[in-house]
Amino acid sequence: MRKLMMVVAMVVMLVPLFAVTAFAVDQVIRCKSAPCYGTGNDDKIYERPQNGAYDKIYMKGGHDLVLANAYTNDTDIVLGGKGYDKINVADGDNLDTASGGSGGDWCIVDRKSEAGTGCSRVTLR
Repeated sequence: MRKLMMVVAMVVMLVPLFAVTAFAVDQVIRCKSAPCYGTGNDDKIYERPQNGAYDKIYMKGGHDLVLANAYTNDTDIVLGGKGYDKINVADGDNLDTASGGSGGDWCIVDRKSEAGTGCSRVTLR
């Protein structure tokens, strides 16, 4: 019985530790200012929710998804990091730049000129 109680106490103490670790992975980041930074984890990053805004987004490690495609007449500059990233700046204007990092990134753009360096795959929308 005593061993069982110790195991239960250990589980109760370790669950929050693992929950914090799990929460840190796959974060959703909603940019509120420029520049905006990702983390070293797998992030989903949204541009600022405003037409005409200037956004500069820096990704770090992890396999990130950047969605800078919801607002128009804005300048979105996205710089990839390590890991395989998907960068979407296809928002209907031609003012953006999607630059991949060292992980072979996929850039989704309105015009080929919006695809910067490091985009191993480019999709026009």
